[in-house]
Amino acid sequence: MRGRLFPVADGWYEWRQDEPSLAGTVLVRVAVGSDGRLVLTGLRIDGTPSAELLRAIPVGRIEAAANAQLAVEEAPGGTTPVVSLRARPVAPPVAEDIGWEMVEPLLAVVRAAPSQSVRLRGRPDIFYREVADVYLEYAQASPRPACDLAERHSVPVSTAHRWVKEARRRGFLPPGRPGKSG
Repeated sequence: MRGRLFPVADGWYEWRQDEPSLAGTVLVRVAVGSDGRLVLTGLRIDGTPSAELLRAIPVGRIEAAANAQLAVEEAPGGTTPVVSLRARPVAPPVAEDIGWEMVEPLLAVVRAAPSQSVRLRGRPDIFYREVADVYLEYAQASPRPACDLAERHSVPVSTAHRWVKEARRRGFLPPGRPGKSG
């Protein structure tokens, strides 16, 4: 089951999913939880609520989609954080004088300002951004996104978990929750 959130108004998002389609319009409101992840704080059903409709609303999938599609930004004046559509990676952009110069992904070359210390080992940020994007895509539809990531790249699952852990450390993924994908 795949689905997406679409902004409606006043902090509400409409949840639309492929199959099974829902009998009514489902609107959700999300906020930043105590662990830094986005969680559902409101649910509104436009239509006749029924037991069947309520059972068909995938709360876990909606939260995974929220963490994949939405970003938390600082509010003006430093008040409560604002949730908006993710237009950029979770981490701040890399300064222009530091980063990776890419000719081909496998031939990455480090470049940095002379006064900066440079990590000479590991993969470039772009690799972990891509890992985060693929992982978040899988987390919306699969209960085992790291296994799917490992299968896609023909690597052991432990390697995929290490990639995801590093993507979280670099800020490209929100904090994890034990036993929950996304």
